[in-house]
Amino acid sequence: MNDLYATYRIQRETLVHNSLEFNRAYAAKVALTIGQSLGDDLARLEYSSRIIGEDFDHEAQRGAEARRLAEQDNSFNTVIIADSQGRIVSSFPPSLSVNGQTLRSKEPLEERKAMISPAFSSLVGNLIVFVSQPIWSQEGKYLGLVGGTIYLHKDNALNEIISKHFHQDSSYVYLVDEKRQLLFHPDPNRIGEQVGSNAAVDAVLRGESGAASVRSSTGRDMLAGYAAVPHSGWGVISQQPLSVPLTTLRTLMWRVVVGIIPMSLLGLILLWWAATHISQPLSQLAEYAEQRASEEGIRKVRAWYVEAWRIRRAMIIAAILTQERIGKLNHQAYSDPLTGLGNRRVMERALEDWRLCGKCYAVISMDIDHFKRVNDMHGHAVGDKVLQAFARLLKQNCRDDDLACRIGGEEFILLLPQTDLVAAAEVAERVRHSLESTPIPPAGQVTLSLGVACSEDGQADPIQILARADKLLYQAKKAGRNRVVATNSVVAGIEV
Repeated sequence: MNDLYATYRIQRETLVHNSLEFNRAYAAKVALTIGQSLGDDLARLEYSSRIIGEDFDHEAQRGAEARRLAEQDNSFNTVIIADSQGRIVSSFPPSLSVNGQTLRSKEPLEERKAMISPAFSSLVGNLIVFVSQPIWSQEGKYLGLVGGTIYLHKDNALNEIISKHFHQDSSYVYLVDEKRQLLFHPDPNRIGEQVGSNAAVDAVLRGESGAASVRSSTGRDMLAGYAAVPHSGWGVISQQPLSVPLTTLRTLMWRVVVGIIPMSLLGLILLWWAATHISQPLSQLAEYAEQRASEEGIRKVRAWYVEAWRIRRAMIIAAILTQERIGKLNHQAYSDPLTGLGNRRVMERALEDWRLCGKCYAVISMDIDHFKRVNDMHGHAVGDKVLQAFARLLKQNCRDDDLACRIGGEEFILLLPQTDLVAAAEVAERVRHSLESTPIPPAGQVTLSLGVACSEDGQADPIQILARADKLLYQAKKAGRNRVVATNSVVAGIEV
């Protein structure tokens, strides 16, 4: 019974932890995708603002630019151009019929900078989010703004990104803005509703990412992962009812119990048989103990303990099997569920152990180039296949003592103990070349950017080493991606 109870507790903690980690990673992936989409929207609006600013009074050019923005992709439901007083001078589509009207919110005009608004009701009563860029003349005079609206109740790129939810159970994802308004929810009737007290929402609106057990508005216990959306002040929450993993666990434990019952019955029968045959020798052993039996009698007593020794040996074997099972469960708790690599927890533990031992090591920070494009073109399922394929390539290029980890999204870390900077850069280039030369259907060729940092004396703060590797990784991306950066000079395709 103790073994069953311990197994239940460990399995429960593992399932809950894995569910929290999965929801955290999923929320982070969705938040990153939304942030990249909003960043692209702002970039397109910035380009249009420069075109319009060259000749703001050219009505035909304004109209053509508004139409181009609206029809270029599915990002905006409508596009408007307003002058410095907030009067709408151009819009698309023509059926919008708002030319000559004044913007309801003066904040974009007063701020005169790129903005993503909270949700609000438009002039015609639609619940929208407004993304805008200021328009400046070539002489630096403020002329007005150009903006695109995202209708929260209609089809657009934002709804398409967040509604492609691949969970098969009752899990769901929702999106909130900085005023706690729901920008997306599986229940369309709740869009625009203000969220009440919720630990996950509170944390994500502080710009944090993580996971927590929360209670939903309907009173259900949920396992929630949350992540802040770049550029916007919004937050994504991915949550799953606690009952889902617990139902799985109860089913598993019931199967275990059902499997144990026949063996337990057989054991009782054998115990009854053994008791009836052992009772007489036990009486003799009692007499030997009371009478301080002769050497021959003591040997007989010792002979009987051979069976006890065999039972003890069986119990030791059972305990070893239990420890192996617990070890497997601990491995699950310290591994990434998608790729099987180590997670952030095992990475941090290894770095702290190496720091305490004074062991020198190298860190390779890796990020798959244009991973959003893979998700956008082929879907998140193909994106997951790319991550799994890369994880396999990474394992093939590692030594037995190296530690490969996935720390979130398309970000990976490779820890190389007792490795200097030159050797680590060679490993990084081998990993980069291996991925570049291995097409991954249907995504095709995928490339990788890498940053390499080294703790030569083993005493440096691991956080600083990780930060240095991340900084070099972003230098690799800035320099054109698909490269390794270890210092600031470029040699033979590797920046070392």
